[in-house]
Amino acid sequence: MILKNARIYSDEELKLGSIYISDGKFKKIIFHSQENNAHFEDITDDDIINCNEKILLPGIIDVHSHLRDLGQSEKETFITGTRAAAASGITTVFDMPNTIPPAITSHDVEKWMDAARNNIFIDVGFIAGVPEKINQEEFEKIVNLGVMGFKIYPHSPISKIDWINPQNVEQILHFISKYNIPLFIHPQMPIKNSEVNRKVENGIDQKRATLKLFNEIYSSDIEKNFIDHFQKHYERFIINNKNITAYPHIHFCHVSSKEALYILLNARFEVSLLNFSFEVTPHHLLLNNDMKFEKDSFGKVLPPLRDELDRNYLYQNFKNGKIDLIGTDHAPHTIEEKTRSFFKSPSGFPGFETYPLLLLEKIFNSDLQLKTFIKCSSEMPAKLFGLNNKGFIKEGFDADFYLVEKTNPYTINPEKFYSKAKFSPFKGLKTTVKISGVYLRGQKIYDGVNVLSNKIGQIIHKRNSIKY
Repeated sequence: MILKNARIYSDEELKLGSIYISDGKFKKIIFHSQENNAHFEDITDDDIINCNEKILLPGIIDVHSHLRDLGQSEKETFITGTRAAAASGITTVFDMPNTIPPAITSHDVEKWMDAARNNIFIDVGFIAGVPEKINQEEFEKIVNLGVMGFKIYPHSPISKIDWINPQNVEQILHFISKYNIPLFIHPQMPIKNSEVNRKVENGIDQKRATLKLFNEIYSSDIEKNFIDHFQKHYERFIINNKNITAYPHIHFCHVSSKEALYILLNARFEVSLLNFSFEVTPHHLLLNNDMKFEKDSFGKVLPPLRDELDRNYLYQNFKNGKIDLIGTDHAPHTIEEKTRSFFKSPSGFPGFETYPLLLLEKIFNSDLQLKTFIKCSSEMPAKLFGLNNKGFIKEGFDADFYLVEKTNPYTINPEKFYSKAKFSPFKGLKTTVKISGVYLRGQKIYDGVNVLSNKIGQIIHKRNSIKY
C-alpha cells in the first residue's frame, strides 16, 4: 500500500510526503522535498491512496483503560471497547485488572487474555493485579503470561493487601525489580467507610454541591500523601539494595492535583535514582468541579474532578511539555448505574471517543503544540513500556496510524459512541476534528464512518528477564 500526499508527522513537524507500507510495517517514507515520489517507481502496488494532504499521525497508545467484559459485559466488552478505541485513532491500549473476578491469579489472567483473543480490533496489553499475600510463585506465573505490569489500588485492594505496610511495599518493589516489570499505582490513601459516610451525610445536610463535596472527601491530600509514602519507601529500598541492576519502574496513574504533580516533578530533580513515570487524564486537564453536566453523576470519577486551580496547573504543565503521558482511564458503566443518585453511582465514564477530538481541537486552535500531544499520546508510552516497534512514523515500525482533517464544527453526541457507555461529561461540546481513517499494521480498521469488521488486534506480551 502507498499513501500519497499526506502531511506526515516526523521530527516534531508535519511534512508533505508519501509512505510505502508492506507486511504491516512502514517500509519507505519519502518527503516531497526528496524528488517527489520517484523512489516509488520500482514498487508495484495496486493499493494507492491519495491522502489529499490529510494529517498522518502515529497511532495513540492509551496505557490506562477498563475494557470490562467477563463479569461486567453489560458495561463493556472487548469488542465494543476496542471498536470505540479504533474509531478514535487509538491503536493500542492497556487493560486494568479490577475485573470480575479480579485478575490476580495466573488462572484468571489467562482466562482474561483468552476472552480477548479474536475479539479485539486493536492491540491490547494486560495489567495484572498482585496475587494475594504477594505470592512469588503465582507472581512469576503471571509474569510468564506476558503481562505489561502489575497494578495496585491502595484505597481498595483487590488482593486484600495492605499497601501502607512497609513490608508489603518492600516486597513488591523487590519483585518488580527482580522481574523487570512496571508497577502501576492508583495513588490514594485508604479512607474508612465510616469517615466517608460521615462526610457525605454532613455535606448533604449542608446542601453542598456534590462534585465539590466529592472532591473534599477524596481530597488532593490523600493522593499526594500516598505518593510521598511510596517515594519514601522506594528511596529506602534503593539504599538497602545497592546490588540491584534494575531500579523498579513505578507508574502513577491519573495524577489529578497540583500538589501531587508538584512533588513528582520536583522528585526528578532531587532524587536522580527515581524511576517514576506518571499520566494525566484528558478530563483532569479539561474539566473542573464547578462545571455543570447533564447529571452530576456523569462527572463523577475517582480521583475526582478538582478545582480550577488544579486543572489549570495540570494543563499549563502539559502545554509546557512536563507531563509524561495521557491516559484516558476509560471506565464505562451502564446508564442505569450512572443515573442513580450521586453517591450510589459508580465513578468513571468512557474516555476513548472524546480524548483525541478534544486535544486535537486545542492544536487546531493554536492552544497546544502538536509535538506535545504526540509525545504524550504515542512516543512516551512506547518508550516507557518497551513497545519498541510502535509510537513513531519511522521506517521499520508497525504501520499503526490515523488520518486527521479539519471539518465543519459538530457536537459530541455520546449516543453515537461505539462504547456501550452512552454518556459523557463532554456531551454537547463542539469540535472541528475529523478522524478520517485508522490503520493497524497497515490494515484499515476505521474508514472515517464505520469501524470495519476485521478484528485483527493482537495481545501484546511483555517479555521479562530476571535481573538478579
